[in-house]
Amino acid sequence: MEFPRIFSPLRIGPVRSRNRIVFGAHFTMFTEPASRWGEPGFYGQRLGRYLAERARGGVGMVIAGQAQVHPTTAYQMSNNAVAWDEAAIPHFERVTSQVHEHGALAFIQLAHNGGVNHGTWSKLPALAPSHVTNYTEPPKVLERDEIRELVEYFARSAKNAAAGGFDGIELHAAHGYLIHEFLSPRSNKRTDEYGGPLENRMRFAVEVLEAVRAAVGERVAVGLRLVGDEERGAAGLTADDAAEIATRFESLGLVDFLNVSVGLSGVGMVRPLYSPHGLGVYAAHTVKKAVHSTPVFAVHRILTPEEVEGILERQEADAVTLVRALIADPEWVNKAQRDRAPTIRRCTGSNQGCYGNLLQGLPVSCVTNPAVGREDTLGYGTLVPAASPKRVVVVGGGPAGLEAAWVAAARRHRVTLLERASRLGGKIRLAQMLPGREELADFADWRAGECERRGVEIQLGVEATAESVLALEPAAVIVATGGYATKDGSAKWHPMPIPGSEQDFVLDHEQALRELDSLGERIVILDAVGHIEGIGLGELLARMGKQVSLAMPLPTPINLDAETVAAALPRAVRAGVRFHPTTVLASIGDHEATLVDLLSGKPHKLPVDHVVIRTHGLPDDALYLALKGRVQELVRVGDAVAVRLADRAIFDGHIAGRRV
Repeated sequence: MEFPRIFSPLRIGPVRSRNRIVFGAHFTMFTEPASRWGEPGFYGQRLGRYLAERARGGVGMVIAGQAQVHPTTAYQMSNNAVAWDEAAIPHFERVTSQVHEHGALAFIQLAHNGGVNHGTWSKLPALAPSHVTNYTEPPKVLERDEIRELVEYFARSAKNAAAGGFDGIELHAAHGYLIHEFLSPRSNKRTDEYGGPLENRMRFAVEVLEAVRAAVGERVAVGLRLVGDEERGAAGLTADDAAEIATRFESLGLVDFLNVSVGLSGVGMVRPLYSPHGLGVYAAHTVKKAVHSTPVFAVHRILTPEEVEGILERQEADAVTLVRALIADPEWVNKAQRDRAPTIRRCTGSNQGCYGNLLQGLPVSCVTNPAVGREDTLGYGTLVPAASPKRVVVVGGGPAGLEAAWVAAARRHRVTLLERASRLGGKIRLAQMLPGREELADFADWRAGECERRGVEIQLGVEATAESVLALEPAAVIVATGGYATKDGSAKWHPMPIPGSEQDFVLDHEQALRELDSLGERIVILDAVGHIEGIGLGELLARMGKQVSLAMPLPTPINLDAETVAAALPRAVRAGVRFHPTTVLASIGDHEATLVDLLSGKPHKLPVDHVVIRTHGLPDDALYLALKGRVQELVRVGDAVAVRLADRAIFDGHIAGRRV
């Protein structure tokens, strides 16, 4: 076996995991909604199928997350799951039965999010140990009787979870949530028995652990999602502090495992592709060296079997918690076990569909895995051979065309893919040129590999016409010809076209990427849509020594998730980009750009060698229109429909490959 340590069993208190891979707890919004929208709901069939897909894919342990232990914490996000009410028990069973069917352990994460709550709908105050604001609202300080009530509710929730068939309980003591807030001197300023020295700051966690263990008995494992490092230096808990906390819990016999994380709530919880792989392993390693026998899990941007095996081999952790890697490919474990690791569909860390969706109040999805949240219709066992295999021609080798081609081939159609460029990948090849975004290449590389593995005939350097496509005598044609960037395409936030944009030194953002070496020293970039292209191109040009000004009519790039903004924008500014938010590009003169600040109304003129405009593109739909009515089955996908984001293109291609 290539990865023997991954596939060795692990004892976790009273239970045994078949391997060292944990599908970690995360919020999905797959909870079944309450009868009144805005109120918390229950776990159910949909979440169970989602988790079971990863259990079937081979993971040793699934942690369903997170379930709320008290009404005062049930409103941080829409559609939170109730755990404190006995009515939750049959809903828990709908999850655990599906996970157990595939041989994995079913754990649940129980949480009170403390000060990381808001009363927008509930009108309830956030609760915290002290008057330390941890989110958008200042909290109410917990009184002793309220603390006792919360301890009771943790135990009640754990008892319900055990009755619902869960094998283990993970108490959330990280990311700035309530138990973490008690542990940290940064957020715990109490002067009673719950504050001050570490023993007192641990008191709430100890009381919760004791009550939970008493409620669930000896059959159920109990552990913590433990803060491993607040990343605030001496101002907060460090990895060494986490190690001391861990040893105290172990000495009290209260924990069967420690799942060690880093960071606080908000930005820093779900690191994007700019962050290094395994960024939190050091904290798990520090804790593991301190404890004697308690299994320690490592987490954060661990993507490949080689990375996991290395962590285990170096004894930095006893198991590894994966989340986005298993969202991207539920078969990750099975593929690693069956010597198919190179075929794993890798998470790129783009955050667009997972964390980005949650920030918009939408269920989790995945750019690279169209089945996420739709496992009942697109998951395992739903991709079946076509009743009548046919000849299918796909035109375009970007992400939409590649997805359509491999899916159609998986259904045993005879597929030919035509691509006019000399390389597959389409616009992904431009996206991966932006600094720190090289991993986006996997959107194209994995799909190109699947096409090869599935026997798709690929023809590169072919400019398809209606006649050349029809000459192949296809029964079905999927048009994935993509779109093209413009300098004057419409934008919600900026008037178009810009006076003077017709001049030769004014380029669209794709043209600028293709012609980097010919760009002058003084460059103004307008990002009219609030995505990554302007920021990334600005950083790239600044690192080339150019003088770059980036104007944006918005105060922040609204089409990016907060984690990506927090990483990408400082990178660009520190590279030398001058950022002008709430600013429009009013006109372009003779190598001169006039910017206008929308708040003050004041104009500002800049000398320029080139101006780059990022606005919305247009579909390249000429081939589709030329073929319409001339082929038995004709579908267009991706940017050939409308120029959108990669997740739409991949989803379009996937559905087309299933339906032809």
